[in-house]
Amino acid sequence: MSRTHVDVDGKRLIDLNSEPTNGDEYVISIADGGAFLLEPLCNNIQDTGDVPSMHNSPPKAALGNSNAATSVQQAINVSRQGQSRPATTTASMTLSESAGFSVPTAPTASGGVDVEDGVEVLSTPQEPFIGMTFNSWERAKDYYNSYARYAGFSTRIDTSKDSQRDHEKRKLVLVCYKPGVNKKPKASTEGPINPKKLVKERRRDCIERTHCPARMVVRRTGENLWEVVNFEGTHNHELIKKFSITKYLNSHRDIPPEEKKFIKLLHGCTIKTTRAYQIISELYGGAANVPYTEIDAKNLRKEFHNEYKGKDMKATLEYFEEIRKDDPDFYYDFTLDDEDRVVNLFWVDGAARKSYELYGDCVSFDTTYLTNKYNMPCAPFIGINRHGQSIQLGCGFMRDEKTESFVWLFSQFKKAMGDKDPVNIITDQDLAMAAAIEIVFIDSVHRNCRWHIMENARKRLGPFLKSNAGLASDFDDCIDNSFTPAEFERKWKAMLDRHGLHDDERFQHLYDMRDRWVPAFFMDRFFPFLQTTARSEGFNAVLKTYVCPGNSIFNFVQQYRKIQQRIFSKENSNEAQTIINNRSYLTGHPMERQMSTIYTRNLYYVFQQELQYMSSYYTKPILDGELFEVVPYSRCPDKLYGSRTFVVSANSSEGIYSCNCCKFTRDGVLCCHILRVLDILGVRAIPDRYILPRWSNEEEIDTEGEQVPNEPLERPKISELGKHAVRYTRVMNSFAKITRPCINSDEEYNIILKHVEAMQLELVAVRKRKEQAATSGTETGAGDVGQSTSSTQQNHRVKKSRKKVHKESTNINASAAGPTGDVTQQSEVVGVSVKDPPTTKKQGRPREKRYKSGVRMQAPKINPCSYCTSEEHGTKDCPSRPSRTTILRQ
Repeated sequence: MSRTHVDVDGKRLIDLNSEPTNGDEYVISIADGGAFLLEPLCNNIQDTGDVPSMHNSPPKAALGNSNAATSVQQAINVSRQGQSRPATTTASMTLSESAGFSVPTAPTASGGVDVEDGVEVLSTPQEPFIGMTFNSWERAKDYYNSYARYAGFSTRIDTSKDSQRDHEKRKLVLVCYKPGVNKKPKASTEGPINPKKLVKERRRDCIERTHCPARMVVRRTGENLWEVVNFEGTHNHELIKKFSITKYLNSHRDIPPEEKKFIKLLHGCTIKTTRAYQIISELYGGAANVPYTEIDAKNLRKEFHNEYKGKDMKATLEYFEEIRKDDPDFYYDFTLDDEDRVVNLFWVDGAARKSYELYGDCVSFDTTYLTNKYNMPCAPFIGINRHGQSIQLGCGFMRDEKTESFVWLFSQFKKAMGDKDPVNIITDQDLAMAAAIEIVFIDSVHRNCRWHIMENARKRLGPFLKSNAGLASDFDDCIDNSFTPAEFERKWKAMLDRHGLHDDERFQHLYDMRDRWVPAFFMDRFFPFLQTTARSEGFNAVLKTYVCPGNSIFNFVQQYRKIQQRIFSKENSNEAQTIINNRSYLTGHPMERQMSTIYTRNLYYVFQQELQYMSSYYTKPILDGELFEVVPYSRCPDKLYGSRTFVVSANSSEGIYSCNCCKFTRDGVLCCHILRVLDILGVRAIPDRYILPRWSNEEEIDTEGEQVPNEPLERPKISELGKHAVRYTRVMNSFAKITRPCINSDEEYNIILKHVEAMQLELVAVRKRKEQAATSGTETGAGDVGQSTSSTQQNHRVKKSRKKVHKESTNINASAAGPTGDVTQQSEVVGVSVKDPPTTKKQGRPREKRYKSGVRMQAPKINPCSYCTSEEHGTKDCPSRPSRTTILRQ
């Protein structure tokens, strides 16, 4: 059957699906509109483009029978014997997916379907032959490697030679993976084997070398022209016959660039390598179809970890500058030591600085470890927004936890927040941290974490509390159920008297710092739903899911920003639920409906809970309607309230109410005791003074920038990396969805191959057109190089001078632009040569110097001798132990 053709504008359009006639000799070109045109092929033109030259290919007659591979080999053998061969061929051309260039393939049997041990192959590259040309040695190497995979062996570069004139490659020898011979193991020359000197070696498998003669030699014969000058296709060993196994050979374990980006994207989402490989296997339709192994993916992830080795801080500061382009209010600062290594680092984004204006009344601060490979403590500042949600207010890294480091960090935080101290701050029990807070946050109320102190007390006092009946319950009652300092003092004194603990130094130590951690001393301070650093601890737990301990600071900063975006997304979700969803009512009280329109959704449910607790109490007037006792019927469901009776003072004329439980001053929400009194007095609406703006849905912090009035809302844009990943996944899934049902049908499979080949040719033409456009643009801009050389050298000298001035500065502080007017320092920071910090020694005393309390101090356990059962010496020093000579003689 001859090819069907149509003449269009003097060009002949050929049906690629029909069989060629003896007179059809054409070359493919691209016409206007993207149509494929086949023009008569000239015998004397040498193609040096993306398609390897086929001008000296085997005879066409040898390619027409069913045994195509054998015919091609026979034709090559004939050509090697000096026989003449035609200058053209009509062998089909298809695109090699791995190499990215056109690969000649032999015609296939069974209607165009390649069959190899029951596995159908999309396209089998033709065996190379002498005279085949490429436009680069990389293309030649990729083509030979692609051919080797379908043939069942691996390749490597044996030797290469460079030109002495231009120092570029001029010859390349590609060989099979089994040339040469294996090295013989070294014979031992140390006499008899001594069991003590035997070292357990790692078991290593090796590939047997068989002096395989298979090779391909390419030589540069012109500019962008490489020619095959020698080819040997015979192997002296068995080839791999199963195509799915060839991916385990070294030269075929290659990850495509697009999938490297996809794996990097998964790596950025802290998805483990095994899980990422499972995702890729799903895209390929099974793990057997993935052209690389899971070990390759793990090695690639290791490359990602080492990507910024030695330039971690430089990349971090450059990343900060990129953020500042989109966020002018972004602020960061750092200090360097005498060797230009980073000592301290602090940063905060513009959204957090705006949030601090409304939510700076309570800040939780704590340091955590194992978040970076330098062991630098991470110090996040955590706040609480109007939905009761934890938010990030900045973060820092410090080389040590000395007072000077905390002073610098707190000073930078205060500077970034407009010199405004946090109203209340809660931290763990750290003396250096407390000293720094007294120096920097002068107006702040500092509180220690109750949980840390109680946990340390239980570790030291645990056995003692257990051995004294009633002491543990009295101790907990004194701490948890004291609502005023006077009540705490009374209960503490009664506990000491009852158990005779006046001379106990451990209890005296807890009493001396009572004003730093006992809840009774902070009832009138605003620590909403907070008595510990649980907010910071929760953030540390989130960090562990986003950041691995061995990651770089640059990776940490990127993950920190993702956490910030997640917080903003959660905040938008809470805001949407507040605006869109209607509240559910549990009572018919008018206060419930009043606060449903004022409070945010989460705070409304907190208030609703207090309204429910109101039914657990009844009131007893004490003083003419101005003082009430609120008594529980049995016991309030709230553990803090329990069966305790509370006293509420009321001034109805001025609308002032207070309760000795101090819930409003602590959490900013009225307690159930005041609500009970308001109900008795007939007050049906909560006074405005008891509605804090920070819990209201009317106050709003815009973290996304201002919206221009009368302008339509813009749709969020996806990043380029995300766009590539989405497109890649969509194409893979769409193609798999279309082709998977058609694999069992030969007719449908041939249709798929036809369109795939046409698509490949069109994509090759598009890439070639882009490369030509890029080449012409490069040549146009080449004239500007000479003009920019002098300016580059001048900038280099300026950077050196800036670095010298920076080293001579007594206060090594390179502050990068904040919105307060430090823009002039930004250019200076870029010129500074910043080095990565050294690995910090982890916190904690050595084990032998660690302090042990009297309760825990015990004599070390002595294992008895296994020979004589004596406890005065060990088995090693036993005098009854037989000597080594005696054992050998026996």
